[in-house]
Amino acid sequence: MMMVMSNSWRWWLSAGGIALTLLPLGQGAPMTAVVAATFGLVVVGAWAWGTRSGRAVGVAVGVVLIAGQAAAFAISQWPRSLIAAPWLDWLMVWMLVGIVCLAALVIDRSVHPVSSPHLAGGNLTAGKVHWAASTATLATVLLLGGCGLGVVGSDGDGRLRFPARDDEALPLPTSLRLVSADACADGGSSGNCTAEFAVMAADGADRATTVARLVAHLRSCGWPLQPEARGFRGSRETGGILNWTAHRMWLYDDVEPVSAQRPSPPPDAVVIYIGNL
Repeated sequence: MMMVMSNSWRWWLSAGGIALTLLPLGQGAPMTAVVAATFGLVVVGAWAWGTRSGRAVGVAVGVVLIAGQAAAFAISQWPRSLIAAPWLDWLMVWMLVGIVCLAALVIDRSVHPVSSPHLAGGNLTAGKVHWAASTATLATVLLLGGCGLGVVGSDGDGRLRFPARDDEALPLPTSLRLVSADACADGGSSGNCTAEFAVMAADGADRATTVARLVAHLRSCGWPLQPEARGFRGSRETGGILNWTAHRMWLYDDVEPVSAQRPSPPPDAVVIYIGNL
């Protein structure tokens, strides 16, 4: 009973790591919340159960780890009128927090080479098992996560890319209606992808009217569209912590160019193109 009481702060810290799942849940991303809960538990739980420091130091470091992950999420997902970065942005920073945690466990081991009072009967073996299990679990997750993120981030020009999302152009005003949407109608190497959204006037207006309405809508969404020879073009920078490519948008005020790779849209439809190259 006394041992359970003495370990209560470890349970609370572990619960705090799991509670990080509330951050992506607030964005309506349940699958990403599972990632946050798992990684948060591994990082914070590894410290909580692997440290040989006392309660005061253990709780202080654990709270810093939780706060660091929460702050990284907030900074990453606060777009500030920019395009919001994907969840990989904050997860990569969480990986760095995990590395800090692993280093803290190694330092903690060197500072406290003997068993701590919280271990029943001063059981040195139990302390070694806790530390070894915590560091091994954390190191394994960091290694696997780092390899996965390394594959995702293997970009030719050193910048990271993510495909355009629906909310970069949608929802449309009532005067327009969506005919079709393709998140990656045209793609290539290094993760580059072009999304296409075909739009028509809801009241049957001609193409010129549709273009005017669409340009006004997209400008209100933050796209600095400027007229050019055949239509309009503009780009928006992406937010986040890491180095992501800007997204470029263009549309034609005349009939869409013919493409052999995909069927042509209706004549009065205007296609919004959003590329990440």
